[in-house]
Amino acid sequence: MTPRIQRLVASSRTRFVLPAAVPVAYDPADVALPEPVRIGKRLAEYLAAQPPGYGPDNELAGLMTWDGSVESDLFPRYGHRAFWELFDAYYRKPQENLYTFEWQHCAADFATLVRDGFEGALARIAASREAHAAEPKRLAFLDGMERAVRGIARRAENCAAACRADAAACADPSRRATLLRMAANLDRVPMKPARTFEEAVQCVYFSFAFLADSLGRPDQYLRPFYERDLAAGRLTRDRAKELLQELFWRVDAKTDPNSDNGHKGGESHFAIGGLAPDGSEGWNDLSALILESLTETPLMCLQLTLRWTPATPRAVLRLGLDAERRDPFKRVAFAADPPRVRSFVERCGLPVEIARDYLMVGCNEPAFQGGIAMGGITCNALHALVATLADRRADALACRSFDDFYALFERELRRDLDRILAAHDRFNAGRARDCNVLSSLLLRGCVERAQSATRGGAAIARCSPHLLGTANRVDSLSVLAHFVWGERALPLADLLAALDADWKGAPHEALRAEILRDGRFFGNDDPLPDGLARRYAASLAAWADGRTDAFGTPIVFGTITGYNPHFAWFGAQTAATPDGRR
Repeated sequence: MTPRIQRLVASSRTRFVLPAAVPVAYDPADVALPEPVRIGKRLAEYLAAQPPGYGPDNELAGLMTWDGSVESDLFPRYGHRAFWELFDAYYRKPQENLYTFEWQHCAADFATLVRDGFEGALARIAASREAHAAEPKRLAFLDGMERAVRGIARRAENCAAACRADAAACADPSRRATLLRMAANLDRVPMKPARTFEEAVQCVYFSFAFLADSLGRPDQYLRPFYERDLAAGRLTRDRAKELLQELFWRVDAKTDPNSDNGHKGGESHFAIGGLAPDGSEGWNDLSALILESLTETPLMCLQLTLRWTPATPRAVLRLGLDAERRDPFKRVAFAADPPRVRSFVERCGLPVEIARDYLMVGCNEPAFQGGIAMGGITCNALHALVATLADRRADALACRSFDDFYALFERELRRDLDRILAAHDRFNAGRARDCNVLSSLLLRGCVERAQSATRGGAAIARCSPHLLGTANRVDSLSVLAHFVWGERALPLADLLAALDADWKGAPHEALRAEILRDGRFFGNDDPLPDGLARRYAASLAAWADGRTDAFGTPIVFGTITGYNPHFAWFGAQTAATPDGRR
């Protein structure tokens, strides 16, 4: 790190460095305007009032804070009142020990933004107006979007003017030149297409405030600028690293280090490597530089996933694994492309070029550039199994084979999935009471559909309820297949007595020790639990076939490894299970 980056990092690890919000006195008569028009008008006024957002060590500008007075960024949901009502009622509060309300993550379409600028968004808004000329509600939404874009333009102009004013008053020739370069960059971006690597990074840095979630796939959308500038001699690798590290600092700085989330990387997750949309290997020199730049910088609130394909060189995997091994903050994760891309094509119905362009967001969940992960619900995967062994005990004891038991369990599973989907749709209906204008500008389809992302406007979406405890479920099924209906011939009644006793008492503890010693558990390349994992996945797929959520989005399932203690919440209320879990 350069001394400048070191000073920036030191400043943000002890205090919240974003500038204080400047309050805006909105016209009370705004309430008479159509909802999206009111939102767009107030967004423009708010953006115009905020300070330029840079300090003496910044070479990129645009830091800002939202105060919740207007519906703004879709990730923290500032100003989204219906969301916060749901949050207060259901977040971290498991319902029926089956599901709980969760966040939704998005990935801004920075690839399109650096290519077209917000002027490109204005052109798409104009085209959408023609397509929806007879639909007043959609025209009002487009009006709100255009007002927001005009506010973004005004903010960029204000930031550029501040840079020039500070340059005129600056006695240091080097800093004066930097301020003038910053002003020139802001004259260009984010309104117009970026031309250089520095302009592209400034565009993302400035616009991150409008959807402060994921950086997406920066090694893909910044790559053309990086390679052109290197070839033309306008950029060095060291300068590119410094700009990337300031961008990473900006992402980290959005989270107050003294907050509950100040040390949690799920605040922003992005991806490098993996397949490019055309099917070629996406790993490149910029991917390596991004990995090096992030792991060299001691920042906590962002992580990256290294996507790998069968064609990824082993040297790249070794580089990523070594970076993870050395990183004290454990910010490097890994994802395999083949099963994910296949799922996105076959289960979600996405074109293969979009499926290949997936990335990771939030708590290591898949999404797409310019797309939204519509999950927002976290669920207890063990609920159906426990219900089968408890509520359906007589039926379970009557089962003559494991296949009989699995059919009984599968009926309970389908009941749980029905309830989960109903709760998911209720949660999204609540979220849909909020209209989002700002972040919808950065999500594909919202302009063309003239619809808020909260109301199904995003064209690229995933509906993915998270099923926690899947490993326990598979292992428990394996114990039942092996010990009860397999070679051990353990009476199911004896196992149920141990579960009722929470594995306490001499005979039950001895049985638990035997199960933990001899059980055939998932993760050991054993055909029994592996086959049961596939069977369970097939059950989920069979239920999901032909189903969508209320917005028409096909359903897939995830297991999530996020930083909230969901496993503990559900586990504390879940009875003992056959895998030896108390």
